[in-house]
Amino acid sequence: MKTRVRNIKFSSSALLILITLLFREITIYLPKGIDTYNLILFRIESYGFVDAAQLVYITSNKVSLVIYFLVWFILENRWWRYAILSPLLLLTNQIFNIFQTNSSSGEIDEIELYQSGPFLLVILIVLLLLAQAADHQERIKAFLRLQYQNIEHAVEQRFGRQQQNIEEKKRRLATKKDLSKAELAALKKELEQELKKLT
Repeated sequence: MKTRVRNIKFSSSALLILITLLFREITIYLPKGIDTYNLILFRIESYGFVDAAQLVYITSNKVSLVIYFLVWFILENRWWRYAILSPLLLLTNQIFNIFQTNSSSGEIDEIELYQSGPFLLVILIVLLLLAQAADHQERIKAFLRLQYQNIEHAVEQRFGRQQQNIEEKKRRLATKKDLSKAELAALKKELEQELKKLT
């Protein structure tokens, strides 16, 4: 079941990336010099860019990067995947600011880092705490693994010696066929004591 879900994730992610790449290629062939594209459901204006084609090209590049980072974030299972949130935050802020600022001044992607700074700082602090927790957890795992090995070795030594004693008594019994009742009783008592030690 897990592998099936993982395969579905991978195939849907691959399809999404392929569609994104195709969309980026299509934006190259948009006609240049037009300030507004009137589509059936909405209009695309230039928002201060040279033309609407440049706006669509820049926006599609940023959206495709957001999609790539999102796919990576979803498919990654390790704790450090939260580090991917910082470029996601920065890119979404850049996309938002493309439509909020007048780009005729030539200022593109200049103030977004300062605007995203507080959020990036929070993400950095959370990442440092996660790294510390992961390091602590790894140390605990290593300690428990070492203790388990020590216990396993001690049990093996203890029961190994007792097993050897039992085997030795069995050999004595097998070699001496004509034992008296007293010797059989003594040997039986020794075997019972060894078995009690095992339990």
